[in-house]
Amino acid sequence: MSGGMAGSVIQLLVYLILICLLAYLVVRYGLGRRFAFLSGRRMRVVEQLPLGPKAALTLVQVGHRYYLLAHQDGAVVVVREFEQLPEELPVPAGYAGQWSSPAADRLADWLEQIKEWIAKRRGRGK
Repeated sequence: MSGGMAGSVIQLLVYLILICLLAYLVVRYGLGRRFAFLSGRRMRVVEQLPLGPKAALTLVQVGHRYYLLAHQDGAVVVVREFEQLPEELPVPAGYAGQWSSPAADRLADWLEQIKEWIAKRRGRGK
């Protein structure tokens, strides 16, 4: 093989490796999905509530309608369809959700004390 032919083969192999790497990145990281906003979006996830490691409830807006979906292990079921967005549920007083614990309560008390201290300092400085 001549030097020119060997250079062409090496160049071809480099380009082939780059194309394969680019194809892998597109498939692996879904680069095409990152630019979905360019195609005009008609769907969005309004809220998602995990029920376990592989199960969740998802509220999805499609156009002017809302769908409550349940999904678990690859299966998706439409639980309910809404004409308008459902009302938010009231949060019970003193409810800290999943982060409620004695340590979280102490931290919340400590942060409240800091806020009060800052408010007093600002009041004195005026």
